[in-house]
Amino acid sequence: MQTPALERSSPATVTTAIITRLHRYKALLLRRWWIPVLTICLGLFVGAWMIYQAPNAFLSTSKMMVAGKLNLSQNAVYSEDTNNFYGTQIQLMQSDEVRQGAEALVRATHPELPQAKVTVSVSQRPRTSIFELEAVGTTPDYTQLYLNAAMQKYVDVKKGMRADEGSHVTTAITEQLIQVEKDLRNGEDEMLEYQKDNNIGLIQGEGNSAAAYLVKLNQEYAHLKTEYDLLSLLDLDQNLDRQQATPRAAENGSPAPNEGMPFADVGPEGDYLKAKQSVQLLKAQRDTLAKDLRPKHPKITKLNDEITQQENLIQLYREDAVEKLETRRKSTGKQMENLQTSISEWEKKALDLSQRLAAFNRIKDKVDRQKTLYDRLTNSLKDVNVSQVVDGGDQVGIMESATAPVSVRPGLIKSLLIGLGFGAFVGLLILVLLDRIDDRMASFTEFQHQFTENILGQIPKEKTKGKVSLLQPDDARHIFAESYRNVRSSIFFMPYEGPRPKTLLITSAVPNEGKSTISANLAITMALSGAKTLLIDGDLRRGALREAFEIQSKIGFSEVLKQEVNWREVVVPTSLSSLFVLPRGNTISQPSEHLLRESTDAFLKDIYNHYDYIIIDSSPVLAADDTTSLAPKIDATLFVVRLSYTSARLTKKALELLYNRQVNVPGVILNYVDTSLPEYYYYQYAEYYNTPPATPTPAPTGVEDPLRAAGREHGHRV
Repeated sequence: MQTPALERSSPATVTTAIITRLHRYKALLLRRWWIPVLTICLGLFVGAWMIYQAPNAFLSTSKMMVAGKLNLSQNAVYSEDTNNFYGTQIQLMQSDEVRQGAEALVRATHPELPQAKVTVSVSQRPRTSIFELEAVGTTPDYTQLYLNAAMQKYVDVKKGMRADEGSHVTTAITEQLIQVEKDLRNGEDEMLEYQKDNNIGLIQGEGNSAAAYLVKLNQEYAHLKTEYDLLSLLDLDQNLDRQQATPRAAENGSPAPNEGMPFADVGPEGDYLKAKQSVQLLKAQRDTLAKDLRPKHPKITKLNDEITQQENLIQLYREDAVEKLETRRKSTGKQMENLQTSISEWEKKALDLSQRLAAFNRIKDKVDRQKTLYDRLTNSLKDVNVSQVVDGGDQVGIMESATAPVSVRPGLIKSLLIGLGFGAFVGLLILVLLDRIDDRMASFTEFQHQFTENILGQIPKEKTKGKVSLLQPDDARHIFAESYRNVRSSIFFMPYEGPRPKTLLITSAVPNEGKSTISANLAITMALSGAKTLLIDGDLRRGALREAFEIQSKIGFSEVLKQEVNWREVVVPTSLSSLFVLPRGNTISQPSEHLLRESTDAFLKDIYNHYDYIIIDSSPVLAADDTTSLAPKIDATLFVVRLSYTSARLTKKALELLYNRQVNVPGVILNYVDTSLPEYYYYQYAEYYNTPPATPTPAPTGVEDPLRAAGREHGHRV
């Protein structure tokens, strides 16, 4: 026997399993609906009996109004809203203090009445501040008096609570006011001590001066850094151009590009510029004379000599200017270092002043907060003192006194609901226990959890009463017909090594699983595909194919096994040209003994070459030994399982018997499948079944049927 398949844990599989389980419970509830109905009726009966056995009780009702608010002021610390919350009032009306006070009041005013147990329930009318009180007791007079006493006691407790709360608030505010005054004095003393050690005005002035001076130093440092960078990056000519651009930019009122420290007009820089200008002037004169004079002319020669002399001077002046430029760059760097030192010193000084001023501001802010809190508490204390003299505006009073008691049965609805709930719970618990005991599989998923056998197809259940009619060539039960085509395709194309099976035996574990109907419809489906098919009624005890096909002959397979007739004489043709039926014949006492004879083997060999497929409807495995005697002689055995009917234990036992006889079971056919389950996704698209049939085109002469060709390619004839 093969081991059960492991459950998968993917989200889709889990969802499907949950829906399948709910469907199983639904089917169980529809099948066993009378169990929860019976337990609910018993629960209601028990609840009604307990109410009937309870002693008589008397009900008295009354009404109270509770609304009010102790408003102090906008800056008040205390408000009585929380104590007037409606839920709090209900609990207060039902408190032990009110109950004991009411009992004492009734004893004091009516000592002649014996004390009885009274239960008070309070409910608030929606969107109002009106409370309805109901008192239930065993004595009518005591119940009415107790309810009136309870309302009066609640009013007294409420007034006492208001007075206590006012005194508590006054005490709390006074204590807090003393503590705040003490903290305020400590803060003021701390601020005075700090001012003695630190001149706040001087600190503020020094802080502002230090900040302004620090800004000035940073600006000078930035100016020097710009000059230092320009002296390092630019050559002599670029620096002299920058010097000349500075006066022009100043005249135009705009900053000059690369502005830095100006150069002097005297010294090496001035001589260098003058020499360059003289050379340019001499070259211009030479160019003018060169237009009219020869290059060797004395004037031109004299100008060339002067130009050479000036260029030598330019070289000398340039060296002096570059040296002076380097000296200036180093001087600028020293100035930057000095400024950086000064900036660091002034930053420390400004930070110290800022910290001292911040410490003073923190002390001052704390003192200001203490003053504000002191003033607020003082005003709140005045408001509370006024509220203790003036009425706070509460409205607590009795609207309706207790009514005359009436006889009731308390807890009627509650007892019935408890009985209903308990009965329903017991009924559902019994259903769950029955489901645990019941091992019948109700869905494809449950079958997969129990078995690893291959599923060849799923036959849906037909919503018709009585026997299911056989398939017709143009059957209107599209989903039903398509399921058999799916089984046929699974048989045609199942993976096989070696010769493919031609003889198919169809059986089940127990009777009434639908194997005969499946055998007949599968044979019809095979014949409709063009395969020459023989259907044999191998259930020699209770076979019903003769009635299903309306065959008149009463002899058949049993007579063939007893060698009384030749099989060709009892094979009956049907309305389908490719389908032939061998009926059961007369009942024989020991079919398994005939099936084990060599004559049965000879019969199977004889019909093997006359038909493309031979389908044998056999008896259930656990009902008789007929199937286990015949199945080893057949190429393949198809096992039928009817969902929600067949026990998993019996199915495993039947498959074990077949496997022990070395029977080839290529797969299982699930019958009576509920198509409403989400896992049954085949054949759900009705638009594919409502298309009008197309007119078949006759195949040309000499062209082979593709289905037959495919069958021969897979190793058998179709």
